[in-house]
Amino acid sequence: MHANRYLVGKMINDHSHLSRRNFVGASAGTLAATLAGCVGGSDNNTEFVTAFEGGRPPTEVQFNPWNASNYAQTYSIYWLQETLVTHSDGTVSTDFFENVSVDGNEVTIEFSDQWSYWNGNDITAEDYLISAEIWRYQNPEASPFEGHELVDDYTVKRIYKDEVSPVIARSNAGGGTTAPKSVFREYYERYEDAGGESGRQAVTEDLLQMTIDTEEFVEEGYGSSLFRIEDFNSSETLATKWEDHPWADETDIEQIRVLPNVESGTQVEQLEKSNELDMTQYITESQRPEYPDNIENIYELSHYNCQKYMLNWNNEHLANRSVRRAIISAIDIPSIIDAATQTGMLASATEVQTGIRETIEDQYLGEDFVDQLINYPVEADEEAAIAHMEDAGYSREDGEWVSPDGNTTDFTVITQSAVSQSQPTKVFTDHLNEFGLNAEMEAVGQDYYSRVQEWEFDIAWMWHVALPYWHPMAYFSNNFYGLLAGDVNSDSDTGPTGVPFSLEIPEEVGAREIGNNGVEINPAQLMVDLEAASSEEETIEITRTLVQWVNFDLPAIIHLQENRGFAGDVENFDFPSEDEFRMDRPNPGPYALMRGRISTN
Repeated sequence: MHANRYLVGKMINDHSHLSRRNFVGASAGTLAATLAGCVGGSDNNTEFVTAFEGGRPPTEVQFNPWNASNYAQTYSIYWLQETLVTHSDGTVSTDFFENVSVDGNEVTIEFSDQWSYWNGNDITAEDYLISAEIWRYQNPEASPFEGHELVDDYTVKRIYKDEVSPVIARSNAGGGTTAPKSVFREYYERYEDAGGESGRQAVTEDLLQMTIDTEEFVEEGYGSSLFRIEDFNSSETLATKWEDHPWADETDIEQIRVLPNVESGTQVEQLEKSNELDMTQYITESQRPEYPDNIENIYELSHYNCQKYMLNWNNEHLANRSVRRAIISAIDIPSIIDAATQTGMLASATEVQTGIRETIEDQYLGEDFVDQLINYPVEADEEAAIAHMEDAGYSREDGEWVSPDGNTTDFTVITQSAVSQSQPTKVFTDHLNEFGLNAEMEAVGQDYYSRVQEWEFDIAWMWHVALPYWHPMAYFSNNFYGLLAGDVNSDSDTGPTGVPFSLEIPEEVGAREIGNNGVEINPAQLMVDLEAASSEEETIEITRTLVQWVNFDLPAIIHLQENRGFAGDVENFDFPSEDEFRMDRPNPGPYALMRGRISTN
């Protein structure tokens, strides 16, 4: 399996015709030809080969965290040192900070002096402050933070506007490596000197246009993880162990090769089945016969994210609650899930529209509360869907639904082009068309997140929380990974997807109509308040109100509950057990690798 793997790195490092610049610009075909014969059966296991889920090729991403256009969301987990992690039992741990303490509205974060970027610059409290303040300055009125203070080179204090729950304060305390001070200090200083909202807006506009492509990221040494990128192209990234990293002595793996798991890149599934990856996705029972015996499941994370279809209320039909309810009644969620699992996904159907992951419903809602909520059909119920459309005044003519104004529906449904998203979305749109709601699916490639951010859709597939976090504030994050409502300080009546800043929900939990006892709420403000909740009781109260809104109004259809895990080559490598290493965390496989917990056997 491992023939000449180490030689791949040596070829690139030792031959001038494969310099970094030449390699970076090489095509996938050129690289495949160069590396032909370099993967196969040797005893040299100093290289570890894996692929990152949902990843766009490194030539298509950039590393400015404030620019959502092609930000290296998944790629960066290998190259930016993680600072803090939440676990499924609600606890928080860190191998990075010396200490995180909470006192009322103040959080004190103490750094170690052992961390640095690949370029040798120390990672200090200033890196943290600059990153945190840039986030705050973009909307200081809506931010839960009063500000941040440098106590000394390795201590920063973040100050909330009000007393904050220690659980929330610690969960939100991560950061400090994604925005090197050498790059972003100028934007921080410009914000400080801006002198008002218009000045800050000008800085923000410049910041959102700035990009750090992968070549610059590598050549300037902005990474900070255990393995440092040496070479990359559109098909893979080669990285060698960075000996100055504090964890360098914890693994004997000298080099890693990371491939993007996307249709436009390497055919990862075939590499998995051909025994050419050392770590890969969790293998389902139906997939097991196709995989080599030495690739065994290491861990399944039973609390991962969800996936949803965002409904843009700027569409005249989707602005009608009864139409939104008709959609969830017309689709057959189990069929959509079947389409997802056929791509290798570990998924189950969402049973109740709460807006949060089912695995945390007991903790924050309780069974009695969930039982009171509206139970929309999980399997298709055409009768219920027809009733909802007729309640909205629509009639079905020649198989198509027509509004009271005589307009047929016209939904543009966008999805990522990867088969794990496009295949289930095709089933979703087929169900709408079969019911008489005209829907056209468009699979979008590398510009997908830019397209979403510009709100150029009627319905859009999206992750519901991009990572496994076990707190409601992640699911109600007021962005497109959460349940977007909009900027609470906007002069508009609605957010970018038409959700009003002020709306009514029934006083009674589970009521299908508002009746005479409506309760006025501001979902956007509630999401801000949730992030700064000062107690568990306040957290539960706000969460229940937001859940009731989601359940009543359906701003999105959260259809899929996703689990993830990873498998590995146990014949050649030792992987940690759950007793040795807490894997109930975001990206457990990649983190185990970058933590030095995987070695040769």
